[in-house]
Amino acid sequence: MDLTQIFVQNLKKWRKNTGISQKTLAQRCNAAHSYIRQIESGTGHPSFAFIEKLAGALNIEPYKLFYDETTAKSGIESEYINAIKMDFLENVSHEFDTAIEKMKNNAVINS
Repeated sequence: MDLTQIFVQNLKKWRKNTGISQKTLAQRCNAAHSYIRQIESGTGHPSFAFIEKLAGALNIEPYKLFYDETTAKSGIESEYINAIKMDFLENVSHEFDTAIEKMKNNAVINS
């Protein structure tokens, strides 16, 4: 997915998550409703200054309009989750081994 597609997809997502219409977003940005419609269709190309206005109107940081969730999920976040899983499994394994040793020691003492 190219940067324009990511931007358009995120703009629509954040606008809808905020619960506002294109018309309301346009009003918040002091822009024409038709311009917001063009941006969301991928035919309008906003300036950096206007992207900041859009982000402000949506109460988000501008970078969130360019954040590619599909890449993030398959990249660093995935590595981080795998590291957490490994730590968890090592701790569970250690606790399990400790419990087995206690059971063995109790069995020896009770026999």
